Amino acid sequence: MATQQTNRETVAFHRRNELFGVEARTFNDSSRPFRCYATDFEFMAPSSWRGEVWHRRRQHLLEPGTVLCAHPGEVFLSRKVLEGGSLSSLMVDPQVLASYAAEHQLSPNRLQLRALTQVSSELDASLARVFETIRPGSSPLELETSFVEFIAAMASELVDDSVRALSPRADSELRVAERVRECLHNDASATIDLTSLANQTGMSRFQALRAFKRRYGLPPHTYQLRVRLGLAQKSLREGLQPAHVAAEYGFVDQSHLTRHFKRLVGVTPAQYARIGSATSR
Repeated sequence: MATQQTNRETVAFHRRNELFGVEARTFNDSSRPFRCYATDFEFMAPSSWRGEVWHRRRQHLLEPGTVLCAHPGEVFLSRKVLEGGSLSSLMVDPQVLASYAAEHQLSPNRLQLRALTQVSSELDASLARVFETIRPGSSPLELETSFVEFIAAMASELVDDSVRALSPRADSELRVAERVRECLHNDASATIDLTSLANQTGMSRFQALRAFKRRYGLPPHTYQLRVRLGLAQKSLREGLQPAHVAAEYGFVDQSHLTRHFKRLVGVTPAQYARIGSATSR
C-alpha cells in the first residue's frame, strides 16, 4: 500500500500479487475537483462524496449508491463538488476483465459498460468486498472469490446492451476524435503537434481540436499527459525504475515525472512502485 496525505485528503492505493491486473484507489476527505484518465477499465464508487461528473459527453450526478464505469482511454472529470467525502475506484486490466467476463458469455470486443448506474445492494456489497479483500490480511481465496462475485454482479447490472445510432455529424466527429486519440497513443514521447493531428484526420486544426474536446473533455496535450502517466504506472508495476520510466515516456527527467505523477495520481512514482510488493500471509 502507498498513502499520500495533502491537508485532510488521503489517497491510498492497494494491489495484490494474487490478483494480478487489479488495483484499488481510495480518496478520503476529498473535496477537490479531479480529472481522471482511465488506464484500464475503471469502476468509481463514492461512499460519501457527491459531485457533478462529465463523462461520455454528458453530465452525471455521482453520489453514494451509484457507480461510474470507464473504458480504457476514457476521461472523466468532476465539474462541481457538491459534498466532499470518500470515494474509491477499482481498476482492472482489459485482458483480466476479458478472461473473467468470458465466463458470463460476454465478448470483450463488444463489451460496453454504462457510463453511470444506480447500483443494487448486491452490486454495492460485492464492490465493497473487493475493496476490503484487496487490502493485506485476506487470503488469496477470499480475494479471488470477492472479485468473481463482483464480475457476476457487473455482468448483470453494468453492461449496456443497447446501441444508440449517432447522427451523421456526431458519427463523423466521433471518428475524428478516435483518430486523434489513436495518434496520441502512438506518440508516447510527446513529439506530435496539433497540425500533424489535424492532417491525420483530414480536418482543420480547429475541427480536430473541437471534436476531441467534445468526446473526451480535455484538449489533446492534457489527454496525452494522462496517457503517458498511465503508461508510466504500468511500467512501474512491472518493476521498471522511475528514472527509466521518465526517459521512456518523454519526461525531461525523473523530477519532471515525479511532479506530474504526484499531482495527478496522488503519490510519487517510488511510492506507487512499492504497492503490493509484500505478499500477504
